[in-house]
Amino acid sequence: MTHARKPEHLVKLNVIQPKSVLNASGMGGYTLNPYVGCTVGCSYCYVPHMAHKQLEARKWGTYVDIKEGAAELLDRQLARLRKPARIFMSTATDPYQPVEERYKITRRMLEVFARHPQHSLSILTKQSLVERDAELIARLPRVAVGMSISTMDDELARVIEPWAPVTSERLAVIERLSARGIPTYILWAPAIVPAPMTGTFIRDSIAAIIRSNTRGLSLDALNYRARQPVGLFRRLARARHAPATKAQTVLLHKEADRRGLNRRLELAPPAEFEELEPLLPFGIPEIDVRG
Repeated sequence: MTHARKPEHLVKLNVIQPKSVLNASGMGGYTLNPYVGCTVGCSYCYVPHMAHKQLEARKWGTYVDIKEGAAELLDRQLARLRKPARIFMSTATDPYQPVEERYKITRRMLEVFARHPQHSLSILTKQSLVERDAELIARLPRVAVGMSISTMDDELARVIEPWAPVTSERLAVIERLSARGIPTYILWAPAIVPAPMTGTFIRDSIAAIIRSNTRGLSLDALNYRARQPVGLFRRLARARHAPATKAQTVLLHKEADRRGLNRRLELAPPAEFEELEPLLPFGIPEIDVRG
């Protein structure tokens, strides 16, 4: 199913030549952002509230920088790493936002990982375009694909994530990728829930996630709450929803635990690196928003 996308005339595209594409993460791995900027339009996005983004003259959501030569640079940087690394793509953009359909920066990066199979890669997106690369992703030995969601209500998703598929479509993508044997996970962050949140909602939501055959679920509350626009909370209130409290995320996780849904995703590494930690950077990573 197709979904609305931000009109191209409202997005300024720029070509840049990055000096690096891998950024060290506080979790011990690296972050990888194929683009600078994002046009998915999530009302709650934390990136524009980061200190260095607030100093920018450009308005977040109105531009995307295309990283020319990013795949070739990634190839050189991976070759220089002394040991296998955990790499998270992405923390400050959506690697499958609409411009990827044309420029294929993310796809070229996946082709690079096929030449460096000792590294693990965790992909996070909201876009169904990830299915274009399913055959390539399935050939990578240490990979997982995650879908980010915020609400289980499709109508509300259309309001607060206007340029992304609704939640039910994203869960369907995860189900299809899982059927291909690709390890998958759901990142429910920020968790936005009905007000009040009932036991029925908890059970039904976790059941819907489980039906996607995902291997893991991670939840988080709304970040930078004090900096979020008042309009976001008004829109949520009109839909009788609110950002989940920490206590509510605990209740959701307890139900997920009860149903056997993992909080963390484990993948076996290649045999020659058995001594290494097999965990992907799954869960809420320490955020690095550098391009």
